[in-house]
Amino acid sequence: MRQTPWNDRIAERQTPWNERIAEAAASKQERARQLLVQMKERKSQNTQAVPSPVATELEAVNIGDGIERLEDSDLSVITSNPSRSLVEYSELLDTVVSSDQRLHTALFWPHIPPRAILPWMLREVGRGRDAPPLRTLFLNMGRPALQAVAGIEAQTSKLRARGLFRSGASAGKVSGTISPDAHFYMFLGDTRESGIQSVPLISIVPHTVALNDGVYWRDFDEKTLKGFKRHYPADRLGSIRKHLDVLASAERGPAFAFMLPSHFPDADRKRALRQIPGRIDLAIIDMSTHALRSRDASSLIRLLIAELEQELHSPPRHALIVTDCPLRFSFIRHSLKGRPESGSLGVKSENHRLIWPTRGLGFEEPQPRAAATQPIVETIASNECIIATRLWNHARELDGGNPLVSVLDQGAAALKGMGLTASGTDAILAPYTDTRDAYHRIKRERHSFDPHHNKALALIGEGHAGPRRDAIQSDLAEALALAATLRVDTPLMRYLKRVLTEIDKNNDVLIVLRHPEDAQLASDLLLDFLTEPGAFVTGVPELRVTTPGNYPAELGRRSPTAVIWAASAILGARAYVGDSFCPAEFRLIVAGHDALTLKRTLSAVPEGPEYAAYSERTELLLKALPWVAKDMGRLSAALGLDADRSRAALPFVGQGYLLLDGYGKIAAGPRSQFYVLDPVTHQLAPREARAIDNGDAVFVMSDIIREEIEAALREKNEKGRTLEQALVDQYKATVKKGIEDLSKKYGAKMLGQRVHGMLFAQNPALPSISKASVEYWLQAAERSEVDTPHAAIDPVHIEAFLRLMGAGILARPLADAVRIVRSDLRRDGQTNRGLFDRLLLDTDSLMRGPNASFEKLRAVRRDAMASVYPVIEKHLEPPAATNANAIRLEAAAR
Repeated sequence: MRQTPWNDRIAERQTPWNERIAEAAASKQERARQLLVQMKERKSQNTQAVPSPVATELEAVNIGDGIERLEDSDLSVITSNPSRSLVEYSELLDTVVSSDQRLHTALFWPHIPPRAILPWMLREVGRGRDAPPLRTLFLNMGRPALQAVAGIEAQTSKLRARGLFRSGASAGKVSGTISPDAHFYMFLGDTRESGIQSVPLISIVPHTVALNDGVYWRDFDEKTLKGFKRHYPADRLGSIRKHLDVLASAERGPAFAFMLPSHFPDADRKRALRQIPGRIDLAIIDMSTHALRSRDASSLIRLLIAELEQELHSPPRHALIVTDCPLRFSFIRHSLKGRPESGSLGVKSENHRLIWPTRGLGFEEPQPRAAATQPIVETIASNECIIATRLWNHARELDGGNPLVSVLDQGAAALKGMGLTASGTDAILAPYTDTRDAYHRIKRERHSFDPHHNKALALIGEGHAGPRRDAIQSDLAEALALAATLRVDTPLMRYLKRVLTEIDKNNDVLIVLRHPEDAQLASDLLLDFLTEPGAFVTGVPELRVTTPGNYPAELGRRSPTAVIWAASAILGARAYVGDSFCPAEFRLIVAGHDALTLKRTLSAVPEGPEYAAYSERTELLLKALPWVAKDMGRLSAALGLDADRSRAALPFVGQGYLLLDGYGKIAAGPRSQFYVLDPVTHQLAPREARAIDNGDAVFVMSDIIREEIEAALREKNEKGRTLEQALVDQYKATVKKGIEDLSKKYGAKMLGQRVHGMLFAQNPALPSISKASVEYWLQAAERSEVDTPHAAIDPVHIEAFLRLMGAGILARPLADAVRIVRSDLRRDGQTNRGLFDRLLLDTDSLMRGPNASFEKLRAVRRDAMASVYPVIEKHLEPPAATNANAIRLEAAAR
């Protein structure tokens, strides 16, 4: 699509959006008319292959010319204002379907764009008469992608205007034949009875997500339709039932989104493609960082294009491949040209280069860019990387089915990862030394080399190493000795201490680390280092330690003068090149492998006016990259040893379970409670397993988010108190104030008995409780050694007690928070999955507090909302089961 220079775009933003959108629509008039001719020709061809009862109605939509062309596209239908980048993303779809070239590739840079379902839905609600409806297949895009459209609503008044326009309204008259979507929009906009101002976008735009259950595709979910149906009387809904039946039908819907998740095995994906009903106008293949995970982009894109040509009833007329990495963009284009047996889509592709200047979904305008400063790029853990490369190369020399391959790969990744943490292995694993559950076993395997070394030696003893036995054993021994030196001190911590010693004391330093637990531990270690008596006589710099997910929030809180980025190298490059903010000093700390990946990625950024605004920082970062030794291996080794690859799900152990599509089994009993995603509001609500239906999306706490929560629970505030201790402090302060007020009113004598009586006088329905318990609660406020364990016994009692002490509306959140932290928080992994869910998701939990840790829990909430998986099978143990294993599994899901 046409790209304008960056300076012109800045000038464009000074004019109102409605004028800019109108101008853009006018500039595309001729192309849209050509598109209309092409689509009419295609409709005549498709009508013979797939009969559609709405074909005549769709023809009627395209014949009204009484309304001005400037109104044909109107993205102001939604309540939020889309940025120019999001508008261009939406326009890209029309550019693709109007092109004579069938295969298209699109690169978004420098930040990661939202999933393509968002611009597709915006186009669908905002299109007029010229832009045709598109039945679109989204490959590599599953249910979590819908998080991109969560919370976005369409204005009913604007929908009514869209419906009138699509109906062919001219001079106050409406065409005799009106399409179903025009009827639908006019119905939504007629708010005389309901008075509703907006409806969720996700509940009115037809889409379906494939389930790997042998059925695969379904019509638009009735549960989602409730997003607008609850606002209208049944008789009114009945008046448009036939139109809803057409729009919600996966077979007959003129504009429908088929979303095929990336986790489908090859055979199941082919069967799902064969069973897609009707034609497909556009196929969008998501090859972004979200969807690709650790798979090889070149081989995957060739496979997916071949399946589009061979497995569908008829190949899509156009295919669009979307990516956010310049290096991957280059790989994809070369892979398409080298396809040995190309089908109807061909091997030539039309390339599009678009800017995505912010981290958001596309509703934020980019800020003016600060002047660039020369970055500093330094490598660490070179010895660890060299040994890891040797182990990785040994694995490549073995047969693919050899069990030693995966052990060597995992050991190599663990060794490299250990060298890139600031805290030693002993500190990171200290909370897990006395546990043996699945989650903590995986933690030890990721932050320790010993498990991999022991597994490898066992397999070598069985003969799996063959003639390479001696070489592999030698490198394993060297890796083990190297890992032993990382138990207490690491190269990254030594580097950070050196930099903080040399840096000017007036700096505000922000350090970015990969792991939240590592960040929390490193913060404590570095603060101890900076405050060591006599070490920093002239003063110390301000210091903050965070993770990539919390980095934007830290920038918003206070702009640092120096950033030390020791997390994902590619995310660090995006932050330096893409952010409008640029610190006076930006240090990027990478492993040798990562320097090679960065060099290839930045060198692959296309030249041209699209990315001219980012060229200066790109060149500065390229020049700062260090030389990479040959011992680090080639690019394949660098990609294979990427420390930021996706992680495997926890293994299932148990009897009763829910089988989740894309995740696997998760322990469950009939009364087990899970958080289920509402398809309209995209909020999670608790529900018992026996009330969960197939197709419902269940939240599963990923270990990455679990690490964020555990780190937040261990983090200390400005007073040196952890979250748990801060809650106890708040409890004691509340009770002390209550004791003072009651003592002034009634006197201090026999206060415990008086409080006990008042407690039941004000709350007669409370279960009985002894006077000694109330006395204990009162004493807990005065004695530092008492940490209110009784507060966790019954939240009803403690809530009533706190309310009596003057806590007011904070009584319930505080009681619930103390109960959770003091009673339920035990580091035994799987048995507390429900606890972690509650900490993150429950609206009545401790997340409402003002502590800094609460803010970090809120920051990971959005990522957590995408960690949902649909249920395809339920196998729950009968309620009568009372054996020990059943009780354990029941506790695991609560």
